[in-house]
Amino acid sequence: MKKICILNGPRQSGKTTRLMQWAADKKNIDGIFQPVIEGKRFIYHISSKSLKLLEAHKQTSSDKIVSVGKFQFNKDVFEWAKNILDEALRNNFDWLIVDEVGPLELDGKGLEPVITKIINERESFPGKILFVVREDLLKNFLEHYNIEDDYELIRL
Repeated sequence: MKKICILNGPRQSGKTTRLMQWAADKKNIDGIFQPVIEGKRFIYHISSKSLKLLEAHKQTSSDKIVSVGKFQFNKDVFEWAKNILDEALRNNFDWLIVDEVGPLELDGKGLEPVITKIINERESFPGKILFVVREDLLKNFLEHYNIEDDYELIRL
């Protein structure tokens, strides 16, 4: 099996920042980052350099909100990100970046089902696939997606 790369570290330890710095000079790369800007979480599409606010705001209708803990996220922005990842999976990129897989995905929400699709179709993707996973969720991530030994932890 093709190994999955995992960038792992504690919550708010700079994983996304380091990954964005690492990716800045790379060519033929796609996927998403989830940076926190001025205290709000966004999704950033690497290829188009598009940025969308992920956190739901007061005008977001309740049927367009997905919650985890104290956070409320906009389902439409997750849909946008899932389409980006699904499209990237069908192209010849050197790297596909997924920042990040967290509690929502482990509960079948957020970026699911595209995370499962990426993992299941990784053999046909020509490049490397990198997931960002918090340190405290790594064991659950590996078990949930039945990855076992098909991964390598990377440091940036």
